[in-house]
Amino acid sequence: MLMRHSISKLMYLASIFLIAGLFSCEGPAGADGTDGIDGVDGVDGQDGNANVTIVTLEYADITWTADTYLGRTANVFDMTEPAVTQDIIDHGTVLGFCFLSARFWALPFTWHSDGGTLVQHVLHSYALNTISLYAYTTSGVMDPNGITQYRFLIITDNTVNKSVASGQRILDKMEKAGVDVTDYYSVMDYFGLNY
Repeated sequence: MLMRHSISKLMYLASIFLIAGLFSCEGPAGADGTDGIDGVDGVDGQDGNANVTIVTLEYADITWTADTYLGRTANVFDMTEPAVTQDIIDHGTVLGFCFLSARFWALPFTWHSDGGTLVQHVLHSYALNTISLYAYTTSGVMDPNGITQYRFLIITDNTVNKSVASGQRILDKMEKAGVDVTDYYSVMDYFGLNY
């Protein structure tokens, strides 16, 4: 019995050494590779706000087409913009601004010629995946080449009840906070965005 017990212990110890030997079989460690060259840091992006997408359109990128706006002859430009989603249409808004005379002005933008005989209009509208610009005068189409840039603020409010249309609610909320929604700089300050 003592012999059988000793043989069992011996087999047990041999099994442990065999298993330990299998797991400890490693070759010599290889040399570390050389470190790669660090890449160039990218340019910091503009500060953002989860509720606002800013879309910039340069005048040079516009190709006007003679068409109509509400039955009036006008220059029209349609821009594909995927940020104008169904959620924006149902629950958001798109504010438009144009850069003229060293500042941004709200769209619709209207100005009168000397003497007031000619009235000029530039405005925008939006639909699913599209922002449209219209430019016309009292006498027909207009090329507002004095405007060098357009900016569109595509705004949603994730805090509003999505069961009701909230585009006007967003504007109401901003106005209650003392924001002039026709003032680009006031709107940008409200959302904490750089000009």
